[in-house]
Amino acid sequence: MDTISNYVDSVFAQLPTTPEVSEQKNAMLTKMQDKYQQLKAEGKSEHEAISGAIAAHGNIDDFTSSSTASASAAPAATPENEVFLSPEQVDEYINHRHHFAWAMATGVFLCIMGPASLFLGQYLTGFRGGRTSELLDILTIVPLFLFIAAGVALFILYGMKEQQFELEEKRVQLDTATYARLKAEHKNFRPRLAVAVAIGVALCILAPVSMLLSVVLLGEENGLSLVFLLSFIAIGVFLFIFYGIQDETYEKLLSIGDFSKDKAEKNKLVGIVAGVVFPLAAAIYLIAGFVYYAWASAWIIFPITGILFGIFATVYNGYMDLKKKK
Repeated sequence: MDTISNYVDSVFAQLPTTPEVSEQKNAMLTKMQDKYQQLKAEGKSEHEAISGAIAAHGNIDDFTSSSTASASAAPAATPENEVFLSPEQVDEYINHRHHFAWAMATGVFLCIMGPASLFLGQYLTGFRGGRTSELLDILTIVPLFLFIAAGVALFILYGMKEQQFELEEKRVQLDTATYARLKAEHKNFRPRLAVAVAIGVALCILAPVSMLLSVVLLGEENGLSLVFLLSFIAIGVFLFIFYGIQDETYEKLLSIGDFSKDKAEKNKLVGIVAGVVFPLAAAIYLIAGFVYYAWASAWIIFPITGILFGIFATVYNGYMDLKKKK
């Protein structure tokens, strides 16, 4: 029942406190509570009863007058750097971002697993001498290019779809009902995000452990050690990106977290730097691999880049916070 009360409070939070609005608020709360009790009596679960009550009587337009509803539906004037999204546009954007998160996470996963496929192929061929071995060594490179090509294709395809929404560097405005709904969805999503991050961190910690165990059990020269290392990292990074982008979507729509007004300007420079250093790191890795055949060691560029970028972002954000206080 507290969930229903909190929902009603959030829906009417931006409306003026007048006797008329209070009456409308009480009417919505009463109808939703009655619907909740009805669904519970029918044997519905707590979650199903709350969801059914919100779906049946959670629309503010059913209770507010036309003048009040129009005032809450959209802002009177939208600044140039802000955009108002209707509930339908919000649902379309969330659906796109879910697929976008999958595409980005899968693309990075494939790019990491590309070198792993190379090491696995070399391990399976056994580095036998002769013409057959040379042919097999060449064939082991094919999966590397296929994985990377598929990953890059996902980046390009869904990156172009992302640009169609034209929400870059813009703050989103929502009507009160949609804002309340997204806030509740985000709250329910956070525990799943925490579990995914915990699993991802555990996998990244276990990655070098798996490599060391393979060295101990299979010998120092076995190629599977790097396969295990990259596989653990790839799965962990997939979880980070897939759930991180979805969490970012809610923050973007709700204008909270990194997308709040005071943080938007700071993130602009950080985003520009990220768009330069990470592709540069990938280029260095490929050059080191193809020119110097350093596939086994050049991968270290990625964690180094990530650590240095994290330090830069933290220092820059701290500097901007101090500058703002002055």
